[in-house]
Amino acid sequence: MQEAYDIPSPVGVLRLRPERDEDQDFRYRLFCDSRQPEFALLLAAPDFERIMRFQYRAQTVSYRAEFPAARFDIIELSGEPIGRIIVDRPGGMLHIVDQAIAPEWRNRGIGTAIMRALMDEAQTAGLPVRLEVSSANDPSLRLYQRLGFVPIETVALYMRLEWRALATQSERPC
Repeated sequence: MQEAYDIPSPVGVLRLRPERDEDQDFRYRLFCDSRQPEFALLLAAPDFERIMRFQYRAQTVSYRAEFPAARFDIIELSGEPIGRIIVDRPGGMLHIVDQAIAPEWRNRGIGTAIMRALMDEAQTAGLPVRLEVSSANDPSLRLYQRLGFVPIETVALYMRLEWRALATQSERPC
């Protein structure tokens, strides 16, 4: 079993620990929260719930099959789950497969703290960091651009972004 690890953040120490079966309800709520704008306006409540359950199960199965060696972590603050991140390390890069922070914890520096920790890991290993983000997800795009990620490909409604370590630490964007 993989070990939990801590990351300092503006709101306190974040603990990233492997997902457990008892995280299922939290993960589903987080999944729905991150997709609410896409579907909630178009669907009646029963249809929304049915489609969300189907989409959640499909994503879970797909991620486990496509990224069997990835770390599937729950982000905790003071022992309470506040987010999720999936990171695959296939050898030539550090790939952020998925990440989500509960709405009430967004815009508090949590995503930045986690990204900086992963960027430090990648820099130490001499690897790029890659991820995909919805072209319509302006808050996430702003975060990644602020951290120095650049677009390397646009596929349908998503952009593939990459970060590579700069020559010196002093060159890193704020």
